[in-house]
Amino acid sequence: MDMKETIKDRKACGILVKALGHPSLVLMAKSAGMDFLFYDCEHGTLSYEQLHDLMVLGNASGIPSVVRAPQLSRKDVSKILDYGASGVMVPMIESEEDARKLVSWSKYPPVGKRSYSGGANTHYGPSGNHEANMKEINARTLTIVQIETIKGAEHADEILSVEGVDAAIVGPCDLGISMGIPDNVMDERELAVIRRIADVCRRHGKAFGIIGSMELIRHFWDEVDLVVSAIDTNLLRDGMKHAVAACKE
Repeated sequence: MDMKETIKDRKACGILVKALGHPSLVLMAKSAGMDFLFYDCEHGTLSYEQLHDLMVLGNASGIPSVVRAPQLSRKDVSKILDYGASGVMVPMIESEEDARKLVSWSKYPPVGKRSYSGGANTHYGPSGNHEANMKEINARTLTIVQIETIKGAEHADEILSVEGVDAAIVGPCDLGISMGIPDNVMDERELAVIRRIADVCRRHGKAFGIIGSMELIRHFWDEVDLVVSAIDTNLLRDGMKHAVAACKE
């Protein structure tokens, strides 16, 4: 269930969850063979209470969770991790300073300055054992920067040089918008920027991921470590289209 260990050996595959909040989602993900679920608290509809319950079930079932925080905020980063996430990603990271703040809030000392609290992150075990818990949680927590603007891409080297950052995930939609080419993430200009980010990840020994269509992910298949298919609502809509088509045959 340790995602850091998984991505050392192979690609880890998950789906971006924006709308589905029923516990059965976790069990279906396990049955389908997914490696993790990626919950969206920036654009999605899940409350923190729902998120907590889904992640507790996921941890008990062997389906770890990564969460996109709504913003670069100590409160949001801390809450997400205290509720049991295996990884946290913050959108719109554009500078070394942004990355250092994220590490500070997501990792315990001596790496960062995360405030300690037991709970879902320690499987609701007994209190105490702080030093061992902090060391173990630091070792398995994925701290992920989302690079999705041209400014972030231009500062990727400084961002990914920060100790404690474990991975970068590209947000192709916003990256294209920031480049003035909003409607085609397969534009050669955007593909070149994404490839440069992947190269910087490799140079710094950090994992590389993409949230997007399988067409885009396949284009970078040799580079990608974290595969995040977008999105749960697309699967529902596509399933409905197939059902309707079958009924009309």
